[in-house]
Amino acid sequence: MITEKDIIKMKTIFATKADLEKFATKKDLESFGLKIDGRFHEIDRKFDKIDVRFDKITTMLDKVMGELEKAREDRIFAKAKDDEQDQKICIIESRVGKIEEKMSV
Repeated sequence: MITEKDIIKMKTIFATKADLEKFATKKDLESFGLKIDGRFHEIDRKFDKIDVRFDKITTMLDKVMGELEKAREDRIFAKAKDDEQDQKICIIESRVGKIEEKMSV
């Protein structure tokens, strides 16, 4: 047989009607899900806009990088040309030095 003490203990263990009314219903959860779904769609649209902007930026950066690569190649060729001219100047200076030595003798 169930005693008064058992009933009091059961009331602390089991949920009462008032306790259950505090919980979300299936309808509450569905409407919450719809709100969240709407927010996710809104966030997705914002990310799509950001993606378009980043695509434009990366395209512009690709152009800039292309120009930088061309400038680097130009500097490499100019340096090679300068080195070649430096060698020629060195040879000419050496020859002039030899001529000056012979002329002064």
